[in-house]
Amino acid sequence: MPGITTWRNPFNGFFVMDLEYTADPDKRGDAWLLASQAGMPKAQWQREFGKTWVVYDGKPVYQDYDDDIHVAKGDIIVPSRAKLISGWDGGPNDVNLAWTLGIVLPHANAVTIIDEYYVDDGDIHSFVEIVATRLSLEWAKLGGFSIHVADQSVFTMSGMGGGAKLPGRAMADIMRLHKMNPIPGEISFAKRRQAVEQLLIKSFKWLNGVMVPRLRIHERCSFLREALQGGYSYPKVAGGVGGEYKPMPIKNKFSHLCNALEYLCSKLDAATMVIPYENQPLPRRATNF
Repeated sequence: MPGITTWRNPFNGFFVMDLEYTADPDKRGDAWLLASQAGMPKAQWQREFGKTWVVYDGKPVYQDYDDDIHVAKGDIIVPSRAKLISGWDGGPNDVNLAWTLGIVLPHANAVTIIDEYYVDDGDIHSFVEIVATRLSLEWAKLGGFSIHVADQSVFTMSGMGGGAKLPGRAMADIMRLHKMNPIPGEISFAKRRQAVEQLLIKSFKWLNGVMVPRLRIHERCSFLREALQGGYSYPKVAGGVGGEYKPMPIKNKFSHLCNALEYLCSKLDAATMVIPYENQPLPRRATNF
């Protein structure tokens, strides 16, 4: 029967029956599914009716993210003239460091996130070195790296700098040593959030004529997907009534990776600019003497 799963517990011999919502014939159609999901955050619906029982504190920041819609699966396709853009969250005194990498489609102002890296107890020098290695070994074949968008604090100098190897350096200095010149991302959280939100809700026609969201996350980026599904959230107001939440997200292991994504999206226009004669020799011009 649809919606019913049974098994016998190997440890105590108990017979177990799991009932899904589809066990009810009235709940097998699209009409009920759409009605039940209306006005309910996806993470909450999955806990109530689905099989995702991970409970996150607060309200998801990006409730328009849908793993079924925004995930790119299979081979990574890179159209001609596409560029790479990198988002960084870190600073001179941070041990929580995050990085995301996206392919930008200049004709559609769209981006697909294809790689992620996060450490919760790392040092700046090692972190930057690992990212540089990934770019040169795993993604060098894509060519034409265009832009690195970073947290404003990467330009702040500190005694921690690059640790014992590079004392007194800002994170930006260490990035430049690896031929990565960062530019500052948007400071305002509201503007960064809006940049991501607009990409989530807008679509464009893909190569085969299929409409897809302007922001997609490749299936290999499992940590970022978990963050967008509810790990990155607003905390409830202490003593608040019902659904009262604070205006800034919780600082946790998910927030740093989402911040890196936000910085990336906040400067997406910079990666879509057309540069005349990019990677080409300048044309010769006649000179009259």
